[in-house]
Amino acid sequence: MRLNRLILLFLLMTHSVFPQQAFWVLFENDSPRQLAHLTSRADDRLRKRGIHSIQGSLDVSPDYLNQLRVAGFKIRHVSRFLNAASLEIENPNQLEELKQFLFIAAVRPVASRSVSVPLQPENDDLLARSVGYNYGQSFTQNQLLNIPLLHEYGYDGSGVIIAVFDTGFLTEHAVFDGLNILDQYDFVDNEVNPAGTYHEHGINVLSALGGYFPGELIGPAYAASFLLARTEDAINESRAEEDNWVAALEWADALGADIISSSLNYREFDDSSQDYPDSAIDGQTAIITRAANIAAQRGILVVNSASNEGPGAGSIWPPADSPHVLAVGAINSQGGIASFSSRGPTYDGRIKPDVVAMGISVYLASGTNSFTSGSGTSYATPLIAGLSALLLQAHPGLSPDSVISIFKTHADRSENPDNNYGYGVPNLSSFFMEQQAESTPSCRVYPNPSSVRDVKVALSEPVANLIQNCQLIDIRGRQVVLLPIQALSSEIIEIRLPTALNDQLLILVMEAGNKIYTGKFVYIKL
Repeated sequence: MRLNRLILLFLLMTHSVFPQQAFWVLFENDSPRQLAHLTSRADDRLRKRGIHSIQGSLDVSPDYLNQLRVAGFKIRHVSRFLNAASLEIENPNQLEELKQFLFIAAVRPVASRSVSVPLQPENDDLLARSVGYNYGQSFTQNQLLNIPLLHEYGYDGSGVIIAVFDTGFLTEHAVFDGLNILDQYDFVDNEVNPAGTYHEHGINVLSALGGYFPGELIGPAYAASFLLARTEDAINESRAEEDNWVAALEWADALGADIISSSLNYREFDDSSQDYPDSAIDGQTAIITRAANIAAQRGILVVNSASNEGPGAGSIWPPADSPHVLAVGAINSQGGIASFSSRGPTYDGRIKPDVVAMGISVYLASGTNSFTSGSGTSYATPLIAGLSALLLQAHPGLSPDSVISIFKTHADRSENPDNNYGYGVPNLSSFFMEQQAESTPSCRVYPNPSSVRDVKVALSEPVANLIQNCQLIDIRGRQVVLLPIQALSSEIIEIRLPTALNDQLLILVMEAGNKIYTGKFVYIKL
C-alpha cells in the first residue's frame, strides 16, 4: 500500500465532521506530456540565464485531469511545476474514491498562510529623513540599501519584470500613476481584476517596491514592469491556500517574470495535526518550497519574507526555507533586529534569513490617496526585491543562485552571519557603474571574459602614453594590485594580471592627465 493510502486512511479516521478542504494530488510521471506554451519573453529569460532544465516546462496530462473531472472532482488549480492538481474535497468518501486512480502518486493537504504582519507592531525612532532626492518619508528605508546612489547612477528597474503576489491590488493611488502593469489576475476569484475585497496590504507592498511620488515615496524599482497576482483571500484567514500561490508562480513564469516578490508563507493546515513538522523545514519538502525551487531552476528569483513568527529559533516558514529563495528578515532604521522577524536555522542546519532590510515603520501608500507606515517582514521584502531588480538591470544574465550569493557575500555580516540577521544588510553599490559611462565606456578590455595573464585594453582616446597609474579593483571596491602597462599604440595598452586571481568581476582604473578611464571584465581561472 502506498504512503498516500495511509495518509488517506488517517484522514478518514480523524474527521467525523469533514469541512470542505483543498488537497493536492501529485501524479505519476508515466503519461506523455506536452510542452507548455511560454511567451517569447519567458524563452528569452531562459536563454539569457543559460537555463537548460526542462523541469516545469511540461503540461500536466489532460487524460489524468479528465478522469478526475468525469469522476466528479472539482479541480481548483493545475500545476505543471509539480505535475499535480489541487482538488476541492467535500467529504471523506471523495478521499476514498481517489484510491482507484493508479496515476496518483501522493495526496497532501493544501497549506494555509502566515499573516505576514506582526501581532504587536513596533515603534521606531526614525533616522533623519531627507528630501534631497525627493524620497520624502521613504528616504531611510531606501538609504539603508544605498538605493539613492543606484538611482543616481541611472538604475531604476527598467527592463526587469517583477511579479507581486499578495491579498489584492487597487492601483488608483497617485503613487502608481506611472506603474507599468503588463498583466494582472485574481487567482482567488478567477477574474482579471486583482483588486479583491481587501487590498490595503497589496497597496502597501507594491508601493514600497515600485511606487513613485516625489516628495513622499519612491520605490527602488519604480521603472520596472509588473505582474500583479491576487493569491490570498484575506477576509477568510483560515482558507488562504498555497495552490493559488503556485498557480500564480507558473503564470508569472510563462509571462517571463524575472523576480517574484512575495510576503506570504505557508506551514499550517485546517487540520493542525497535518501541520508541517520542524523536520519538513529543510528546503525541499513543503509543496510551496518545491515549487519555488523549480522557479529558481527556470531563472526566476523568488524574494520571500522570512515570516513573522520570531523571536524563537527555527521559526522560518516555507518557502523561505529554500536555499534557492532569497529570504528577508526585518530590522529597524538603526539596524536592530525586529522581535517578530523569523529566525533560523532550517532543520538541515542552514542559516536563514539570508538578508535583512528595514521592516519597522516602513513608509507606504495606503488606500487611494493617503500614506501610512507599517511593520513586518512583508515590507522589508519588497525593498530587497527592488534592489534585486536593479542588480538584474545591471547584470541581466545572473542566475537566481548567483544573485543570492552576491547578496550574502556583500552584506555587512558576511564574515559572521547568524540566524537572527542572516548575512545582514546588503551593500551592492560596487556592482553598479554610472550608465553614462557604461553606454560610452572609456576603455574596453579584451579578451573578456579572460583566462590569460596578458590582456589588452582599448582606450576611447589616444592617451596611452599619458597614463600615470593603472590599478585593478575588485567588486567590493578594494584595490587588488597596481599594474605595469605597456603602450602598444596611442589607444591600445597591454597589462599583465597577477597570478593569484580567482574567478571574479574586476574593474580597471587608469589615470591619464586629469581624467579617469575605467573598464570592467570577468576573469576566469583555468
